[in-house]
Amino acid sequence: MSLSRRRFLGGSVMLTAGLASRFSSNLHVWPAWPLVWPGEPVLDDDVSSAIDAAARASIEAGACPGISVRIARRGRTLLSRSYGLANLETNSALTADGIFRIGSLTKQFTAALILQLASRGRLALDDAASRYLPFFTMARPFTIRELLTHTAGLHSDEQRSSCPTGPAGPRSQVQLAREIAAQQQLFDFAPGTAWLYSNANYIVLGAIVETLAARPLADAASAMIFEPLALRRTAFDTSAAVVAGRVAGYAPTAGRPRAFVHAPFLEVAEAGGAGAMRSTAADLCEWHHALFTNRLFDAHYVKLMLTPGRLRDGRLSGRNRFSADDASYGDTQYAMGLLVSPPSDAHRGVIHYGAINGFAACLETFTDAGLTTVILCNGDIGPDMPFRAVRRVVAERVLPSAP
Repeated sequence: MSLSRRRFLGGSVMLTAGLASRFSSNLHVWPAWPLVWPGEPVLDDDVSSAIDAAARASIEAGACPGISVRIARRGRTLLSRSYGLANLETNSALTADGIFRIGSLTKQFTAALILQLASRGRLALDDAASRYLPFFTMARPFTIRELLTHTAGLHSDEQRSSCPTGPAGPRSQVQLAREIAAQQQLFDFAPGTAWLYSNANYIVLGAIVETLAARPLADAASAMIFEPLALRRTAFDTSAAVVAGRVAGYAPTAGRPRAFVHAPFLEVAEAGGAGAMRSTAADLCEWHHALFTNRLFDAHYVKLMLTPGRLRDGRLSGRNRFSADDASYGDTQYAMGLLVSPPSDAHRGVIHYGAINGFAACLETFTDAGLTTVILCNGDIGPDMPFRAVRRVVAERVLPSAP
């Protein structure tokens, strides 16, 4: 079954609302962050067994060869499990330190880089992107904030093939942004008038980071995020890099359950700010813990990162989704590199999925409870992935009860 990455992201957030009990609210008024609910999470043998069953069922269904699951609360690991194989050719078992490509989970790191630059006075979120990338000067103006919240309207050409790079290496984010600016169709809609998930937005944000940092995006992220937070197994990936502990990515073979081929080639570096990173389950748990305890920047910028996007007429961006396929988002809104739960949910949460050739990922944190779940898989995105089942166990049986 074919399932696009963008449609998967939308369809899967249907589970974000309604897993926990709700309180009644007709207003999109976001409470002060962070909230703290009383009670400690419960993670007993029955919970572990339920998560084991969900992961193994996914592998048995042929979704992927291996799955890594980690659950942590406020920096303390509650569960760490690895299932299946990291590499089919060497028959290597997956371990807790396995390094996966994480696809669009990259976007929250790119958003954080932009917010860091804003916190240092290097840019303002309502600046026009053309201020930093002059090749957009002749286009209708759109802002950095609109890029972050997917309301800029930039068209993303997902059909472009990826070939091995030449002697010069992968193209920079600035080069790719210049190509976006030269697209025959630059916009899907007028900037600020609708919402549509578009990788082009985050490539352009990566180009802004490269311009202001005067270094490649990978180097900027290392200096500004990975090194300060000691995320030692997290990086922007390249196809040429030799990485100890790297997990191989696979695509299921149609009509042959549990049969795989190597995922199609992709010069992952060119996914840049939209999807080029690699990481581990442990590092991703630590990333959210650091982010939501204000270790990267102060609470003002964390709040900005979690604030739902708005259109130029003041409406929440989700009130005018450009594609009818995105109705499944419901009241879940896109903020900056993160989907945020509606205020009607008893627990406030953020989530994002990632999908790139041979890999699928999910990172979710209930910010009020400080509870983070990471699920990493080494197979193409598809309906048999364990995301829904594992998230359901966490929400129904691990998440502390709201008062």
